[in-house]
Amino acid sequence: MVAMSSTKRSGFAGIEDTLRDFWATRPVRPRNGGKLGGVSAAIGLRYGVDPILVRVAFVLATVYGGAGLVLYLLGWLLFPREGDPVPGSTEPIRQPTSTRAAVVLVLLLIPGVFWLTTSPAIIGLAVGLGALYMLHRNYGEKGMALATAAPSTTRPVATPVGENTWVYPGGTSTDAPVGESSQQAPPTWDPLGAAPFAWDLPEPDEPEDAQPRRPRRRWISFVALAVAAFFAGLATTLGASLGTALAIALGVLGLGMVVGAFLRGGRGLIWAAVPVGALAMVLGASTGFSGDVGDVEIRPTSIENVAPRYQKSAGSIMLDLQDLRMADGQELRTGANVGIGDITVHAPPEADLQVRCLSELGSVNCLDVSADGSSVERSVVDNGADGPGGGRIVLDLVVGTGDVEVVRG
Repeated sequence: MVAMSSTKRSGFAGIEDTLRDFWATRPVRPRNGGKLGGVSAAIGLRYGVDPILVRVAFVLATVYGGAGLVLYLLGWLLFPREGDPVPGSTEPIRQPTSTRAAVVLVLLLIPGVFWLTTSPAIIGLAVGLGALYMLHRNYGEKGMALATAAPSTTRPVATPVGENTWVYPGGTSTDAPVGESSQQAPPTWDPLGAAPFAWDLPEPDEPEDAQPRRPRRRWISFVALAVAAFFAGLATTLGASLGTALAIALGVLGLGMVVGAFLRGGRGLIWAAVPVGALAMVLGASTGFSGDVGDVEIRPTSIENVAPRYQKSAGSIMLDLQDLRMADGQELRTGANVGIGDITVHAPPEADLQVRCLSELGSVNCLDVSADGSSVERSVVDNGADGPGGGRIVLDLVVGTGDVEVVRG
């Protein structure tokens, strides 16, 4: 196995050396201790990092953009798995991923790569790869020392004893007359010397002292939860949105897990961070979250009755403009935001329309121009069956998770 050089070269040559050394000594997925594939356990064992912290990093990177899932699948595919140790050696064989598992992982990676089209996903991928590079650059040698260090299991074997060499308990073997064979005191397992014929057997293994159990530092979890709740509540009191407050709480919980990784505590915070992160992701995708929930129908008859923008956190907005009276040359600009739900607009048959429809996750049908999926957007200009002229309506419609539809009539 290639050892990492103690002197790091600078520039591109140093980067190339680090990458080559990483590939030659990349983490090995253990047979025991891994949850799913053993990627987090492999990284933790290789670089002396708590695997819980690695798992949290993968979860957060998956929640924000999906890069964590792609990185985990790549690690599962490229990291070798632990095999049986070589006879006479304590180091296990590094076996490649099985062919069947490799095929499944490649099939999962194909759609996963297409998810990496948003800025958070690209940033998450770059941060993840950069963190792994810095881990290997700064802790590669330390991890190798931990991995290769093996405790000595050699025990002294008692010297074979011939006949008539017994010494009464309390005596010494130096009392033997000249010319006679040296005598040996009874072993510890036979203090009375009742079985001298078996003294040539090796000493039985002594029970190892149990490692002192480190006290659980549960106060880390309680303190982190209290601080997270305090700052989230303070942000809400100062007028911040619920999504911002959850993001602040998630940051405090993440900091608590980092501190706990070094102090051997705070593992329970993961059960609080996962739902908080998932809810923050949903609210982050819900553009314009305001806390207003429900369905609303608006049927204005004049431009003065139309609001500049309608907004719902969850629910639906139906805007019916068919009875709207507009003079020739008048222009109406309005829009709608829904975090989770639908937006439907019924436009007048003769009005000139300029419409933008956007759905972060769902579908749009913008004057018969349709699309569905993630971050779908369509912009349409339509002057109606009578051509340009009359009133002009400009619509900006955005949904976080749901559908947008604009029809005439």
